[in-house]
Amino acid sequence: MTKSQANTSSSAPPKVDGLDFGFNVPLDRAELSSAKWEYEIARKGDPTLLCFGTAEMDYRAAPPICAALERVAKAGHFGYPYKRVSYYEAIIGYFNRHFSWSIQKDWIASNVGIYPSMQPIIDELTSPGDEIIYQPPVHHIFPEVITAAGRTAVANPLVKRGTRYEMDFEDLAAKTTARTKILLLCSPHNPVGRVWTREELERLNAFCLERGVIVVADEVYCSLVFEGVEFTPFAGLSQSASLNSITLVSASKSFNVTGLKHSLFVAENPDLRDAYMRGLKRNNLYFGGCIFGQAATEAAFRDCDDWSLAAVRYIQGNFEYLRSFIEKHLPLVTVTTPEATYFAWLDFGRLGLSVDELRSFFEDEAHVVVTLGEPLGAGGKGHARFNLGTTRSLVEEGLHRIAQAYERRTAS
Repeated sequence: MTKSQANTSSSAPPKVDGLDFGFNVPLDRAELSSAKWEYEIARKGDPTLLCFGTAEMDYRAAPPICAALERVAKAGHFGYPYKRVSYYEAIIGYFNRHFSWSIQKDWIASNVGIYPSMQPIIDELTSPGDEIIYQPPVHHIFPEVITAAGRTAVANPLVKRGTRYEMDFEDLAAKTTARTKILLLCSPHNPVGRVWTREELERLNAFCLERGVIVVADEVYCSLVFEGVEFTPFAGLSQSASLNSITLVSASKSFNVTGLKHSLFVAENPDLRDAYMRGLKRNNLYFGGCIFGQAATEAAFRDCDDWSLAAVRYIQGNFEYLRSFIEKHLPLVTVTTPEATYFAWLDFGRLGLSVDELRSFFEDEAHVVVTLGEPLGAGGKGHARFNLGTTRSLVEEGLHRIAQAYERRTAS
């Protein structure tokens, strides 16, 4: 929950239940071509497939975003964009308004995405063979981008206590060496849905400062924090945390504009900023950018608080439905309670299926697509990530299909 959301909870604006934004209305896919749906249907040759995999929502973007894109299209000129003062004001205002995090214009740079931003950071701040820590289960790109750069990916798996995941600081201490240079932090965490507490982050900050490890925080889901939960930007902890960290963030996930390819790099430390800009020179990504992505980012961070709040509430309702359904109909499946994101992290391990069998269970028996946990590293085996960023009717239909496949499996 952001500070701004907390302030609106007692006197909510008119559009807060998702209905006025059409979250309950399925998209007309006749003119759509997405990796989440059309690719998966083509891959399986199954037009009946329901898709709960790829990390994007099945909602139209917020009206101010659509209006901003329409203005750009109507102007009819698509040259290299210039970032006006209003662009920076929107970003700075958003993070101050929601998280009491005061950033400055000079701290902000951009890129086409969170993961592409990691490459110049790794290239400039580490040397081949250096170690970079990541915390699985987490998106497979984390270790991939490390190893592709010729660095050593060191897993510091999260530990599960009950249905809650926590950082394993003892394991972190054991695995940190003189060659450990960076820790990649996923906050809020995808796929387990944790929002790290201030105390957890302060402990991590103290550890990294003592060991000389730079924190690179992927905070792309920071605007999808559930009500009653407080998100703290890592760099917002203190000046020491800010000077020893880089924040990577984007409107892409929280405002459903993943295809517009615009992300933000934020760092107070000028040495870290200079290193990043040097890295961008290798592929000229410091120049130009997507004019539509830039316009959408400004609109999202300035004008879409009511849409964002409504989306969080609708997704949280989808999760409550899913949890109740699974408790009733799939007793062998364990549900992790998320504090953010639009994912439900489900443990199917008691079914005893291999990763290929689990994929077949979903895709061939239930005719649904989810993201399997095993490719997400340690702790992912037997798990599935179910995307809740869709209509309630699709969540209901998908879960009924899974329940029917489950009944056939457990009855045999």
